[in-house]
Amino acid sequence: MADSVPGVSSSPSPSSTTPATTDPRWQLLAGVEVHGADGARVGRVRDVYLHDRSGDLAAVSVTPRHFSSRAILLPAAALAASTAEIAAQLTPSAEHGPELHLRLDSTAARAGIRPPALGHADPATLQEAARALGLEEAAAG
Repeated sequence: MADSVPGVSSSPSPSSTTPATTDPRWQLLAGVEVHGADGARVGRVRDVYLHDRSGDLAAVSVTPRHFSSRAILLPAAALAASTAEIAAQLTPSAEHGPELHLRLDSTAARAGIRPPALGHADPATLQEAARALGLEEAAAG
């Protein structure tokens, strides 16, 4: 399961006995530009979804325009870099924030599903998001 609020959130799953340790660097993803494999801009990160138990990046929601109400849910499997590589780039002292690049082009990314209204993405929602983007292998694993 993955939780989100604007910026970052993580909470323990019902089977967890201790809360996940959330790396504060994930907060630095909020507002970062997202580009498709074709180099075209998809939008900016609105919310960051973390896995409940591990605190690892599960997904991001992206809005195409500054005040857009339309957002898409992009699972971590859609990102070109690994979550470890992304985390390594996130430093508060960085002059310019990182950009996220996707494994798929911008048109395919924009066809993604909407993020959940409750700010929590369960495994089924993450799988649905991956399937909508044509990432079936990642959804199964």
